[in-house]
Amino acid sequence: MTKQQLPEGWQMMKFGDIAKHISKRVEPSETDLEIYVGLEHLEPDSLKIKRHGVPSDVEGQKLLVKKGQIIFCKRRAYQRKVAVADWDCICSTDAMILEANPDNVIPEFLPFFMQSDEFVNRVIAHSEGSLSPRIKWKILANQSFLFPDVNYQEKILKTFRAFESVLLKCQELINSSSILRSATRAEVLYKGGKARNLASTHWGNIPKGWDIKPLSYLAKINPTYKYANQSEVIFCDMAALATDSMKIEGELNIKKTGGSGARFKNGDLLFARITPCAQNGKMAIVDFLQGDFVGQGSTEFIVLSPKKISSEYLYHLCRTNRVRQFAINNMEGTTGRQRIPAQVFENIMLPVPPESEVKNIQEFLSNAENLHSIALSKLAIISMAKKSYMQKIFGVM
Repeated sequence: MTKQQLPEGWQMMKFGDIAKHISKRVEPSETDLEIYVGLEHLEPDSLKIKRHGVPSDVEGQKLLVKKGQIIFCKRRAYQRKVAVADWDCICSTDAMILEANPDNVIPEFLPFFMQSDEFVNRVIAHSEGSLSPRIKWKILANQSFLFPDVNYQEKILKTFRAFESVLLKCQELINSSSILRSATRAEVLYKGGKARNLASTHWGNIPKGWDIKPLSYLAKINPTYKYANQSEVIFCDMAALATDSMKIEGELNIKKTGGSGARFKNGDLLFARITPCAQNGKMAIVDFLQGDFVGQGSTEFIVLSPKKISSEYLYHLCRTNRVRQFAINNMEGTTGRQRIPAQVFENIMLPVPPESEVKNIQEFLSNAENLHSIALSKLAIISMAKKSYMQKIFGVM
């Protein structure tokens, strides 16, 4: 593209003229800093660092990061992990520490540009390695991009700031709805709701009129299903489950019937039994099968089929610490490959309401889940609008 063809307010610039590469090493055992940021702490398409560890979590030299510098995941760039440090810290050497060159770019503008498809796709195209591709600074610094001048950057930044403000509010709403949902589960599933008279039992205080029953009273554990006349089966792998969603959101496959694996029907709950999936909270309700068809999934699922309650009631019950943490605490096996034995669920004792109260409890749980879903939907809509705007701005080539 010649100068005559460049859009007004835009110029061709090498990334090395826009950003500076900072590479200062530090030993975790020798630093006074209190925060360590690994790639696992960065979230795709989010400039905020919401989680972190401490230097004592890691060994070996790490990178020194100053407040305001950019942490860019140079490994597997398709994960789109780039964030701005809110404090001095250390981070993984699989990251690249960058800061803006103020002569050519407004510092606040650079991380937004690094979220664009134009930047990410270029990094992916020039990364080296098959299993864990990485981009080298020398290669990245020589990449030329169509880049807005400082005056145009300021105009674009106004819109980016507005998007980030709304996204922050959406995230706050999600956090609040998540807290409300957890509190609702604990209140209605174990106490029957507010202002209830409680009775003392060997298990603890439970609402008067409730019983103490094993989880197997409410759900059948690993039910035995036959394929009947099916020649093919929909297969659900562990990767299809999210860590905090009632629905199965990942890709499903079609396979011929037979072979090992969990079998399930619509309405059953898939509960991950292997570490770290169990600790991460992978579980979801099956809702993608037709009629009485049987599906198949990972051998690392425990299938729970509700008997006296709805699938949603069972899901929320399994999300509580009383069920999930009890199961995790009773894992067996060597470190790194521990599994929850199915019989553990036989030993989980729970307060069970009379049938006349189940409907109201399910309604409370449903309302709390719907509020959380609405918050997530708003975040998704705003995120999509931001991506569309970025594509419009940075896709001018």
